[in-house]
Amino acid sequence: MGTFLLQVKRKDITLLFILGGLMKILLITQNFYPEIGSGANRFKNLYLMLSKHHEVNILTTHPNYPNAKMYKNEKYWDEEYINASSDIFRLQMRVNKQAKSMFSRLLYYFELAFKIRSFVKSYQNEYDAIYVTTPNIFIPWSSFFFQKKLQSTDRILEVRDLWPDSVKEVEKLNIKHIFPILKYLEKRMYKKSDKIVINNEGFRSHIAGMVSGKEILYLPNAFNNSEVEFKSRMGEFKVIYTGNIGLAQSYEQIVEVADLLEKEKIKFTVVSYGMNAARFREHIHNNNFQFIDVHSEKSREECLEMIREHNIQLSLLKNSDVFLNVLPGKIIDGIGCGVPVVANLGGYANKLINENEVGYSKAGASSYEIVQAIKRIKEDIDLESSYRSNAKKVLYKEFLWENNIDKVLGFLNK
Repeated sequence: MGTFLLQVKRKDITLLFILGGLMKILLITQNFYPEIGSGANRFKNLYLMLSKHHEVNILTTHPNYPNAKMYKNEKYWDEEYINASSDIFRLQMRVNKQAKSMFSRLLYYFELAFKIRSFVKSYQNEYDAIYVTTPNIFIPWSSFFFQKKLQSTDRILEVRDLWPDSVKEVEKLNIKHIFPILKYLEKRMYKKSDKIVINNEGFRSHIAGMVSGKEILYLPNAFNNSEVEFKSRMGEFKVIYTGNIGLAQSYEQIVEVADLLEKEKIKFTVVSYGMNAARFREHIHNNNFQFIDVHSEKSREECLEMIREHNIQLSLLKNSDVFLNVLPGKIIDGIGCGVPVVANLGGYANKLINENEVGYSKAGASSYEIVQAIKRIKEDIDLESSYRSNAKKVLYKEFLWENNIDKVLGFLNK
């Protein structure tokens, strides 16, 4: 184990075994605390919640998303329990994930896959359940493919992205010649798993159409009780966009919305990272915008505090069936902060927003339609208040880890 891990420490679990009913669970994820982003935050909460009931190990990498340098700042290391934990196994990688060339990035993924495969092959017999997440598809491949299946170990696959369909929608990656092979590997991945977890109800029919008879649990991203805080409408009306501006996000539409909000003299805050973040910042600077405020990446706590101080949380993805039918973490962040959400999404996210009346969403909405929806909320205080009130109800109904973890425990123990 020492070959692949920077830190591996034994944990005294005598008391846990005395309590009985203990499971030993391995969570495998590329992104984990203290990294920003919904994936890392999701697994931080899964680890914290499951560790109250079972012995849980994390197999992950060192923090490097969106870049490794930012994690030299102690503000990101704000979870003392995890900082002191000996359950976190971090793989020491030789290849730099942030390399610009596609060849180097592929080398990184192959190295990661090799090290995860070696770990699982050597230690899977020690675990009752191995819980693996996408969208890094190399992780479930290396964990499930060409590995001896142990009857005593459940293989649990978490699907957070419909791969390879999402890759096909990325303009810079042309995979049409190998797409049938990738679809075969997707189906094989589902078949190799014993149980499947999804973070979007819209994924259920897609997976069920490829494999039958699999237990599927819907487990959305969520807030924990310590993060719940609401603020009333205050001061000047402001819109906020938080998160990645990358290949899945519609850079052009974010720019169009920013241009329109500037003309309407509506304050727009953008907290962003990703491949197009610098390009967006340059656009705002070059046009000398007065109502657009751009920030670099923030910690989750800082981000949530900023969202609470705004009137609308904005979510925009590319106009395609794949991207418009996901449930972005920023929508849950808006609902969890009691802030109305405006989006261009279809599918489950659209239904969640419109049926619960927590904001506005229209599949493929134009920039003009997005800004018109923002203006309607700005001009109608009662409408905004209603959206805020409904968001609080939805949070307590669907998006609290303390409530949802019971579903996971039951799912694991079946």
